[in-house]
Amino acid sequence: MRIAIDAREALGSSPSGKGFFAKKVIEEFKARNTDLLLLGKEGDGLLWHKKTAKMLIKDRGADLYLSPTSYIVPWLLKEKFPYALVVHDLIAWHHEPHNRKAKLIERLTLKRALKNAKHIFTVSEATKDELLHYFPGTELRKIKTIYEGPTITQLQHERAKPGEVTILCAGTLCPRKNQARLIYAFNALPDHAKVSAKLIFIGARGWHDDEILRLVQNSPNVEWRGYVSNTERDELLKHATIFAYPSLSEGFGLPVLDAMMMGIPVLTSNRSSMKEITGDAAILVNPDSKEDIAKGLERILMDHELQRSLRVKGQEQAQKFSWKRTVDLMLEALNGM
Repeated sequence: MRIAIDAREALGSSPSGKGFFAKKVIEEFKARNTDLLLLGKEGDGLLWHKKTAKMLIKDRGADLYLSPTSYIVPWLLKEKFPYALVVHDLIAWHHEPHNRKAKLIERLTLKRALKNAKHIFTVSEATKDELLHYFPGTELRKIKTIYEGPTITQLQHERAKPGEVTILCAGTLCPRKNQARLIYAFNALPDHAKVSAKLIFIGARGWHDDEILRLVQNSPNVEWRGYVSNTERDELLKHATIFAYPSLSEGFGLPVLDAMMMGIPVLTSNRSSMKEITGDAAILVNPDSKEDIAKGLERILMDHELQRSLRVKGQEQAQKFSWKRTVDLMLEALNGM
C-alpha cells in the first residue's frame, strides 16, 4: 500500500503540535519501509488543498491519503478517493475562546470528512468519546484510538538545589490552558508551602490572555518567560520540582507525558484525556476550582514521599506510550482495509 501524507507541517524547521505528530508518524513509517508519498508545501492556502485533492483523484499515485493536520483535503475528496484522518481534539466545538479561523475551518469541514473517511484515528479515548458526542452518526467501526508518544527522547531529570522549588507550566497563554487559576492557586498557598518557590510559565501569547499577564506582573515569584527554544525548555524541565498543567481540555496532553517520562511529579486536571494518560501517576484536580488546584500543589510541595512515588509511577506510566505503538495501531487498521 502506498500512503500519501500531508507533510507540510512535519517538514518545517521546528514542527510543533500537529506538525510534530506528523513528523514522528512519518519517521516511524519510514522505519518500517512503508511506501510513502510525502506532500510538501508547494503553494499555500486553499490552492494547495485543491491541487492536492485534484492530483489524488486524477493521478491515483497512492492507495490512501492520510491527513494528520487538517480536514480540508478530505472534505474536498468526498468519496472520490480513500482517505484516513486524525482527530486530535474537538476544541472547535467548545464554548471557550479559541483561534477563530481554525475554529471556523474545522466546523465547516469535519462533518463531511468524517462521513466519507475510510479510517478515523483519535489520539485518546477521551477524544473518541467527544467525537461521538458531537457526531453521533459516525460509524464506530471506522474509529481507532492510536495515542501519541513523547516529544523528549533522552533527558535526565536533575533535582533542583536544596531550597530551590520550581513549579513549571508550559503552554500557549489562553483560557483553555487555565494559567490564571493556577496563579490564583499559587498565590493562595500558605507561606510554609511556597518558601523559595517560583511559578514559571513558558509559551507564546495566545488569545484572551490579558488577565494572565496582569496576574503574572502583580504576583510575587511568578514569571512568564514567553516562547522558549527546545533547549531552554529542556533545561527548565530538568530542574522542575513540579509540572503543573491544569488545562480545561486536551486531546492528548503531550507536555504531561513528557514530564512523567522525566520523572517530574505532575499536577493536572481530572478531566478529558489527562486522567487517561496519567492513570494514578499524577495528582488530579478540578481545573475549575482554584482551591482544589492550591490543595494539590500544597500536597506535592509538602510531601516528599509523595514526590518520590509520583516520580516512579510517572516514569512507569509514560513507558506505555511511544510513537512505535502509535504507528503499529495505525497500520493495524490500514492493513485491514
